[in-house]
Amino acid sequence: MIRLEEINGKNVWDILKLKVGESQKNFVAANDVSIIEAYIAMTHHGKAFPFGIYDEDIPVGFCMIGFGADDDWEDAPAVAKDNYNLWRFMIDERYQGKGYGKAAMKLIMDYIDSEPCGPAEYCWLSYEPENERAKALYAAFGFRETGEFDGDEAIAVLKLQRGDPKDEIIEKFVSRSAETLKEKLAGVYLHGSAAMGCYQPKKSDLDFMVVVNENLTDAEKREYMDMVIELDAEVPAKGIEMSVVTKDVCDPFVYPTPFILHYSRRHTEWYRTNPEDYIRKMNGTDKDLAAHFTVIRGRGICLCGLPVDEVFGEVPEKDYLDSIWDDVSGAGEEITDNPMYLILNLTRVLGYLKEKEVLSKQEGGTWGLKNLPGKYHPLILAALDEYENGAEVRYDAELARDYAAYMLRQITRGQIKGMHGVCKRL
Repeated sequence: MIRLEEINGKNVWDILKLKVGESQKNFVAANDVSIIEAYIAMTHHGKAFPFGIYDEDIPVGFCMIGFGADDDWEDAPAVAKDNYNLWRFMIDERYQGKGYGKAAMKLIMDYIDSEPCGPAEYCWLSYEPENERAKALYAAFGFRETGEFDGDEAIAVLKLQRGDPKDEIIEKFVSRSAETLKEKLAGVYLHGSAAMGCYQPKKSDLDFMVVVNENLTDAEKREYMDMVIELDAEVPAKGIEMSVVTKDVCDPFVYPTPFILHYSRRHTEWYRTNPEDYIRKMNGTDKDLAAHFTVIRGRGICLCGLPVDEVFGEVPEKDYLDSIWDDVSGAGEEITDNPMYLILNLTRVLGYLKEKEVLSKQEGGTWGLKNLPGKYHPLILAALDEYENGAEVRYDAELARDYAAYMLRQITRGQIKGMHGVCKRL
């Protein structure tokens, strides 16, 4: 069990022994330096909270949280005033690549959410621009670069959402899943917009992947679905979407991926009116799971159970490409019926093919504005406005169809490495 422990006279020497690899030493200060900085801050009207990161009784890392700026910090960035700061964060070289970074980040954010220094609008941090692993980890928790620097380090900021109702739902989903599935539960994982830092209450669903060690009986499925339906009623917008899969199809990855149970809000009436039929029929294979697993491996959050790296094996790129193609292949006919979703998803697909980066809808739209012809920018801006703000948007149907045709040509042209196998099937 991952936990944070305040630095004290008993554990400080163990924490001082922790270190990063040789290639990372330019990215993070040594822990003795961090603890000295914490002392200086606390004796000069600043706030610092140094913690050891533990797996049970084994120290695996160190973090330090700050608040505001002390008397001596004359060139503090503007965002430092009355806001929280993830001042220092490291995982010992022996324990990297085991999921401790993401697990510890969740605990760190939970601690900040407890408001030890009172409410704040932002949490900020900084890192060396070439530290791609740190950038990806923080982006997965919603931190976004501002273009400003603290010395030579890029500043990234997360807007804190006080009392976000989705967090309570997530906690309930995890605890109720553990109560219901007991020893069969391998883990619960958050993916989609809530994991990628762009959840929109008016447009997003809460995406959960539930992994079990073995198949569930019909009675167990029924009990679990009753819980999901009950919680779904508390979620705004599109509600909960979840799939239950067995651990043996996650690693090595199986495609198309079998699932033993699935739910989204469009299935509510079916389950309520004929639960026996639902339990009997709601299983099979789903190509979308290749995309979901890819997001989980890169940007997902382990809410409970085994770390992501111990559950989800590598998804072959050809399977991921087939999965995301399957989601947009009908855009030419469907874009006027579901414009916001398809406009942004088409940018995500092309963005992946060009950049090899898994993007959220919001990030896909931003990528499209930077890389697609200007005549399509009004469409993308309108889709982003609807997605981010819930705006009522009237789309130009002719331009939307032209956009879909253009994007599908770009995706299927076969000029991009790695797409050949998909294009051959078109």
